[in-house]
Amino acid sequence: MKKLILLIATLLISFLSVNAQDLTMDEVLNNYYEVMGFAKLKDVNAVKMTGKSINQGMETPFTIITVRPDKYRLEVEIQGQKMLQVYNSGSGWFVAPWTGSLDAQDLPADQLKSMKRQADIEGPLYNYKEKGHSAEFLGKDDMEGTEVYKIKLTYDDGDEGTYFIDTENFVVLKEESMINMRGQEIKNELYFSDFKPIEDMIMPFSFEMKMNGQTGQVIKIETVDFKPEVDIKIFDKPAPAPKTEEQK
Repeated sequence: MKKLILLIATLLISFLSVNAQDLTMDEVLNNYYEVMGFAKLKDVNAVKMTGKSINQGMETPFTIITVRPDKYRLEVEIQGQKMLQVYNSGSGWFVAPWTGSLDAQDLPADQLKSMKRQADIEGPLYNYKEKGHSAEFLGKDDMEGTEVYKIKLTYDDGDEGTYFIDTENFVVLKEESMINMRGQEIKNELYFSDFKPIEDMIMPFSFEMKMNGQTGQVIKIETVDFKPEVDIKIFDKPAPAPKTEEQK
């Protein structure tokens, strides 16, 4: 009888221990918010980051400037010329020197949706309801040997993304989505790593992008400035350059 009581007690303790670790979606997200330092980040009005993009062995420097509530600017130096992608409160434009023109062009609709989310300083998971998104808790899973919580987010524009949150450290390790490229559905994965503390906040300094399981690009962050001086006019779409006599 004593052995039976001991066995029941042991099983009960084990059961309670397991269930104590089964958090709700709100508890998982609140832990994520706390770990990342979003309470501090929400008071940051602008962020400037510099780094390099590595693609097929080629390193390309870039600068990203984000300003609340919804402005985002990406500058990439390519062979002495500057490529620009800008989101500005619902509209967007880009400059691609390799097209033979330095005039700003309107962003396609699919890129506009993507850049709108990039303009969100905290990312779409933080206060997702206030941003018009909806979330579904998919429970626990194994991500390449690491136990993760999975949360599926349906954005306000109808697109979907699944976030993989480390059950131990409560940081997002991966974002997964399906994108349409040239009429084909492609599995897009963004891996986050090299998390570092900066001014009482945590952020990843390395990003790996995969499409259908193949690494396409690696991004390394080198500097982060939470108090940059930003001329808000850099987000305005510039007028076309005046035509020369030969172009008229």
